[in-house]
Amino acid sequence: MTSKPPTPDPAAADSNRVGGDAWIWRGSTTLQASREATVGAREFLQAHHLPDAELGSWELLLAEACNNAVLYVDPAKPETHHWELHLVVAADRVTARIIDHSAGFEWPETAGLPDDDSESGRGLFIITALTDYRQYRRSADGNRLTLERRLPAAVTSELADMRRRLAQTETTLDEMTEELAASFESLSAIFRFTAESRQTATLEEFGTRMLEHLATVTGADCGMLRIVSPVTGALTTLAHHGCEAMADCQPDHSPVPPEAAAVRTRQDQWIEATTDTVSVEHGSASIQAGLIHPFYDGDQLMGVLSLGRKRAEPMHAGDVSVIHTFAEFFAQHLLSRRQAEAAVQASAVRREIELAATIQRSLLPRSLPNLPHFSAVGHCESALMVGGDFYDLMPWDTNGYLFVIADVMGKGVGASMMAAVTRSIIRSLPQIDQSPASLLERAARLLYADFEHLEMFVTIAVGMVDTKRSLIRVSNLGHCPVLICSPDGILTSAEPEKPPLGLEEDPHYSETSVPLVPGTRILAYTDGLTDPRDHRTHFETPEDVARWFGEIVRTGASAAAIKSALLDRLGSDSPTANASPLVDDQTFLVIACDPS
Repeated sequence: MTSKPPTPDPAAADSNRVGGDAWIWRGSTTLQASREATVGAREFLQAHHLPDAELGSWELLLAEACNNAVLYVDPAKPETHHWELHLVVAADRVTARIIDHSAGFEWPETAGLPDDDSESGRGLFIITALTDYRQYRRSADGNRLTLERRLPAAVTSELADMRRRLAQTETTLDEMTEELAASFESLSAIFRFTAESRQTATLEEFGTRMLEHLATVTGADCGMLRIVSPVTGALTTLAHHGCEAMADCQPDHSPVPPEAAAVRTRQDQWIEATTDTVSVEHGSASIQAGLIHPFYDGDQLMGVLSLGRKRAEPMHAGDVSVIHTFAEFFAQHLLSRRQAEAAVQASAVRREIELAATIQRSLLPRSLPNLPHFSAVGHCESALMVGGDFYDLMPWDTNGYLFVIADVMGKGVGASMMAAVTRSIIRSLPQIDQSPASLLERAARLLYADFEHLEMFVTIAVGMVDTKRSLIRVSNLGHCPVLICSPDGILTSAEPEKPPLGLEEDPHYSETSVPLVPGTRILAYTDGLTDPRDHRTHFETPEDVARWFGEIVRTGASAAAIKSALLDRLGSDSPTANASPLVDDQTFLVIACDPS
């Protein structure tokens, strides 16, 4: 005997369970359909945990009963070609009802065992022997055969115990379903909050909306979100719901003991009101139960999320899971915002530096003017992307040329901006001032207010090459010496005087005058040539620079040759130099007066 149903008859109809203890089968009046109904009935009874002996008895008596329904059908009457089987399992019995529309038969008063050579009667005998109650009612609207078999006491007891266990299981499943429903509500709240968070403009609004959602999901009466300030390191209240905000404090000095313990232990702290403890005053809200959860970025404390109830009902596992989920979501949002703000600030600084670098490049001549009987070359390398050094060379009156070299105190954008202002002032004055000293005195008066406000100054040297009078005149305000060397090696140094430009409102400056002869070489430089730097050669003192310059001028080197030799001396083209940053901006200008 097998429990696997045979291949269904296409004429057979459907079977369906109409309740936990009831089952109905409907089909065509064929022996194959009868077999299908019998197997289906066995499976239904087996699902109700009837023992094998009961299953075998019911399969046998239903096979006989169903075959009778098929046996008496009239092939000429299509309206009789369908029948039904109903099964009901009760606490102590199983009842079956077979309804057919055949011509039917007369149920005998007694159904004994027929002779061995008899072709009929055995089915009724089996049905009678295997049932405790049977009734056959024959009528025009359908024949109904009702069969009932009582279950043994042991089986009844076992089934009753099984039903109790099933009932307990159903109760557990109901509780799990409720918990899953609560989890679904929590997830729905998280999804809704995630969608709404995209529309929040400020972090405070984001935190407030999160607390509102958490209060709804967990049934909390109040909540507070505190974050660690990246500037002061203090715990500061970002958002609060149903209570007042707490004052800022250092994380390990929180006035709320559970909050301090959460930070110290890096673990959740439960708030529970018992007979031995009093409720916690948390932002002027008396909390009887709740949870304080610290959240981190790696080992770095980011903040504390607190939820509380004014009733003594502790948070369950689902509430804790939701609180942790929201805290993690907020931590990622906070990190994302801070990274975005840092990126914006870095981008702004980068644009500012790029602008300053553009300004600084504009201070340097794209090419030095082609001067009759003169040649000039320059070099400028900044310690940072931008700096405060610049040099310039321009015609002066009709008698010669003016050169400038300067170093604004400091580095970066501020130095670059003041270098641009200083250069503009110097360029606007040569045509109205007849000496370097008077030009710088006028520039000092114009620039004093700006430099004083910014607490900056500039060292600067301005020289005039007067071809008409064959003189070189230099005024040096706190700058490195300007070196003037004749072809025979006689070196004159225009030494700096105090104060630098920008420290006095109405100063008076002096000049150094040197005869201009063919072959004269001029070197003006900034202190980057004498500042030490790793893996770069350099000059120890201004005297070293002067000594080196005198030696190379005596060789008759051109301005370009002097520049190349100076760069080699400084090591600017060496592999180690490229890997070692400058300590200070490095700038110089070389001018050669060549014989006609």
